[in-house]
Amino acid sequence: MRKRVIRAGEIEIEDSEGRVRARFGISNEDLPFMSFFGADDKLRARFGVQPDGSAGLAVADDEGKVRATFGLFSDGSASMAMVDRNGKVRAKFGLGTEGSPTLALRNKDGQLGFVYSLAQQGSPTISLQDEDGKVRARIGLAAEGSPILRLLNKEGELRAIMGLTADGTPVMQFLDAKGEPEWTVPSSFSPSHDVPGETPKPSGPKARERG
Repeated sequence: MRKRVIRAGEIEIEDSEGRVRARFGISNEDLPFMSFFGADDKLRARFGVQPDGSAGLAVADDEGKVRATFGLFSDGSASMAMVDRNGKVRAKFGLGTEGSPTLALRNKDGQLGFVYSLAQQGSPTISLQDEDGKVRARIGLAAEGSPILRLLNKEGELRAIMGLTADGTPVMQFLDAKGEPEWTVPSSFSPSHDVPGETPKPSGPKARERG
């Protein structure tokens, strides 16, 4: 059976009233795309490929505003984002390049407020951000299952630690502005050694938690 091939720079699909409802073609940058339109001629969905090989899908509301996106990037990471009517991303779910999932929630101004993630080894972590997007609290489980809560100041400096050691012993530690232990119970507690999965961090003003 002989193959039949249609070659064109762009193809449009019309409805019974002659309105373009779908368009498949090549953009001015020579990138392939597929667009779908509502009965009001407004763009409702678009799928395309970017120059770096990443691919994405954008879905718009009845006003033509993008409200949801899904993308797979060239580095192997993927993300799905939900946008409000003001164009602010309010929720985002994604996978990092190593496959670690993350869920992030933002307020009405688009500022990050909550992050839930799983480390590559499967340890869950929840981070809470202030109005400036800075991490102020982080709670999670070490690889061995020991829970730990970390509290940070506005500069991102660790000031308090609460949790359980591997053998179930409750611990609490307050740190001064230089990152040095100020008060500890039990007194022998050392977060870099007693809490499984925690790595030693340098003390002092430069010892900051990353968001």
